[in-house]
Amino acid sequence: MKNRILFVSAVLLAGLSAAGVAEADEGRVRAGQLRAANASVTVQAGRGNAAGIVQSGAANTAGIVQFGRDNTGTITQIGSNNGACLVQSGRNLDAAILQVGNNQSTGLIQNRWGSGEIPVEVCQTATTRQDLAAYAPQRPEDSFRFRARLVARGRGEP
Repeated sequence: MKNRILFVSAVLLAGLSAAGVAEADEGRVRAGQLRAANASVTVQAGRGNAAGIVQSGAANTAGIVQFGRDNTGTITQIGSNNGACLVQSGRNLDAAILQVGNNQSTGLIQNRWGSGEIPVEVCQTATTRQDLAAYAPQRPEDSFRFRARLVARGRGEP
């Protein structure tokens, strides 16, 4: 638990210090021009999940979707026109996405069997675990064999 608090604190501190740098950048906007707004979404189902999104710049989009328990996810975007999506399904998962620069796109899904890349748009459309099934890393085959042996011996559930 102490490591999780330190991790989240470090990411938020880094984001706040980066936000101060970005504020100085706002002077480059010509008079009368408006900066494109940043957008973020967080969806959580379960207990003890922690999510943080820090955006500095313009026209950034970010989403974190968490199912399960005690997951920690952060997205930090420093720049403009970036897109990020982080999906966590399981327990005790930690992940962070850091984008420094412009026009970057990063999508990550994480479960107990590993992690993989996903389209950034998944965070806008996924609201259930079933929506994520096509993208999630699959259980290794040897896991099925082990469970089948336990069931055959009367020590496991099918």
